[in-house]
Amino acid sequence: MLPVVLVLLVATSALAAPGAYLNIISIDEAIPPKDSGRGVSAFRIDQATEISNEGEISAYLLTFAQTTKDLGNDADRVSQALAAAQTIAYLGTVSSGVPGDACAPADLINTVVSASRSGNNQAVRSATAKFVSYLSSLIDNIVELSVNPESVRFAVGPRGNCAAGGRNYQFEAAWDSILASAPASSTHLVNEQYCAAKRLFKGFSVVSNNAGALLTAVSLPSVNQAFQNVLPQAANFLAALPSGNAASAASALKQALYNSV
Repeated sequence: MLPVVLVLLVATSALAAPGAYLNIISIDEAIPPKDSGRGVSAFRIDQATEISNEGEISAYLLTFAQTTKDLGNDADRVSQALAAAQTIAYLGTVSSGVPGDACAPADLINTVVSASRSGNNQAVRSATAKFVSYLSSLIDNIVELSVNPESVRFAVGPRGNCAAGGRNYQFEAAWDSILASAPASSTHLVNEQYCAAKRLFKGFSVVSNNAGALLTAVSLPSVNQAFQNVLPQAANFLAALPSGNAASAASALKQALYNSV
């Protein structure tokens, strides 16, 4: 029988010492999400993420990914946009065998936090537009992962030029804004994501750090607004991934994102 790994976080808050309990059960006992018919849903996200090798993914990233699926079942547009963007970020994180760095996500986070404090909306828009270009490269990597996983096994993730590879950024301020913009119906899920993201941020692994930065960046209000504007294209992209024929949907999503910022 194929196994399924259940993850139970032992720590009771993001400030507690990190720890997780893994329990392996038969796949027959696991209940897959049902198709709700919605473009972005736990079912669609579950199908899309099956193109990745989840056996190699950390417990904290899997925990974050599960709450992303739960967000997908919330009909609110903010939650739907969070779920779509986070799924792309999750797949982008695992779409190269050799990790890159978190310079682009960290740059967006720091710029948006600082610009928001000073009321510089133009700086927020410019930084978000620049980040969309980075997301486009990740979308291309995800398409390649869906078509030929072996081809990305030795691929190197995107790299920039910044201090510590972008592993240090204004985490708390970023999540303050993310939590403040979360709809009441999904605040509890976003709070769970904050806890998982903090463990990724504080982890020793470069892969964990990169994932935490990218998931934080795509959850920022400015990026969320962009994804609210492209939900149909994002849904089509996620739906196309399992077939290995997502190139056209990827192009449509990238163009829509460029037009939304």
